[in-house]
Amino acid sequence: MNQKKYISLTLLVLISFKILVVPFVYLDFELRKDYIVKHLCENRFKPELHCDGQCYLAKTLTKIAEEKATNEAEKQGQNIKKVLEEVFEEQPVTLASSHFFTPKKATLFHYQSLSTSDFMDMLLRPPASILS
Repeated sequence: MNQKKYISLTLLVLISFKILVVPFVYLDFELRKDYIVKHLCENRFKPELHCDGQCYLAKTLTKIAEEKATNEAEKQGQNIKKVLEEVFEEQPVTLASSHFFTPKKATLFHYQSLSTSDFMDMLLRPPASILS
């Protein structure tokens, strides 16, 4: 029973970490604001801009947003590929006979002589049981 609790707690922490990435970035920024302003800010040599590390925060947040977007795009591409594979499943083709591949004679025109007597012979035949 304890093992199930540890596994569920671990999964909860992992899911929470993924959800709480952006608040952790804000928390990190607020806790290390002095260091970021002095060492990591792009405008640290221009104090008249009063950036106060906002450029670093914006850069970090855009990086996280781009990573999320690429991950979502990859997941969507994989899902589409999986659906297409399921829908258009490859079916093996087997040929029962080779009559599909017998060459036919090429004719320029086809003439069949049917007279009325031939038609009547085809239409008015006696049953096969009487003939045998």
